[in-house]
Amino acid sequence: MRKRLPATVLAAAAVTAGVVAAAPGAAAATAPQYRLVLGSAHTLEYRGINARGDIIGVGQDPARFGREEGFVVKAGTTTPLFLADPGTGNQNAVPRSINDQGVNVGNYLQNLASPAREITRPAIWPGPGGAGSDLGVNPTGSADAFGINDNQQIVGWQGGRTSITPWLRNGTTVTNLPPLGASTDTEALGENGNGVVVGRAAVAGGTLPGGNQAAVEWVNGKISTLGQLGGGAWSEALAINTAGQAVGSASPAGSSLLDSHAVMFSGGKAIDLNVPRGANPGTAHATAINTGGVIVGDDSVFPDVSGLGNGFVYRNGHATELNALIAPTPNVRLAGATGINDAGDIVGTAVLTQPDGSLSTVGYELLPVSTT
Repeated sequence: MRKRLPATVLAAAAVTAGVVAAAPGAAAATAPQYRLVLGSAHTLEYRGINARGDIIGVGQDPARFGREEGFVVKAGTTTPLFLADPGTGNQNAVPRSINDQGVNVGNYLQNLASPAREITRPAIWPGPGGAGSDLGVNPTGSADAFGINDNQQIVGWQGGRTSITPWLRNGTTVTNLPPLGASTDTEALGENGNGVVVGRAAVAGGTLPGGNQAAVEWVNGKISTLGQLGGGAWSEALAINTAGQAVGSASPAGSSLLDSHAVMFSGGKAIDLNVPRGANPGTAHATAINTGGVIVGDDSVFPDVSGLGNGFVYRNGHATELNALIAPTPNVRLAGATGINDAGDIVGTAVLTQPDGSLSTVGYELLPVSTT
């Protein structure tokens, strides 16, 4: 069973590969080509990929009556190996990051009896199909783990009664990362192999719908802002590579997060990747970047009824829709990209149009193929 989305009139055939216009001042380049591999029927979305090609995602576990749970797909296969929830009565494991050793982190829901409620807890899983364990951060409250590197450093956020704060776990030691000034909502969302952490912080006194927000990074535990887009007041950093190149989303002056652009942060500014956004643009995000500086993410070129946008890849100074880089595939739309490794393999979520016109989602992987 696949996740069903609202029915819609949606042309879902992918377009053929071609040549895209280069960014101003850059020569035109031939777009790379990819082979599409769709996930099994039990996958709903792919969320990340490591260097050896292991994929994490969320799907419907048939052993748990179709409940949504996290999984790992080993490199070269399409079979999801579902993760065991930490403890009795816990559920809905969601992996967020996987390192090159196959260790992944994320969250699960913990059911508490008194008072009866659910809280989000950070977890670590040593490998595919393995039992997870709670990371122990903020043991009586909510917390989440967003990133793990090959040195087993883990980052995330924890929730207090009046604030959300970032943390770093190194070995068994958890350190609270400093917030941005007086911000009561500062979150760590990713890190690189050198221990540089990126994220976002709410800015006090903001006037934008949804509030003002700044992309931030922590280097050796010290926080600084990464910049805004064209005088805007909303940005977030979602990923950073080993070269220290951070990517994310930002809104130009006068716009809120509802009009965010996919960006790279450089020199204290957010640089617009100029991802095609169509006649009715919405949000766009750069979600991952590999060591070579190739970026992937999602945008809203297509009428975005599903809420998933389209996937794009940015390289050599220009962005290209992923749907233009695969063989024509009727009733399949690559709706967003969430991970890329140094081999150039890309993962994300595809939207499938069913014979009755309804929509469902499934994970996908794109494997580069030679054009020579």
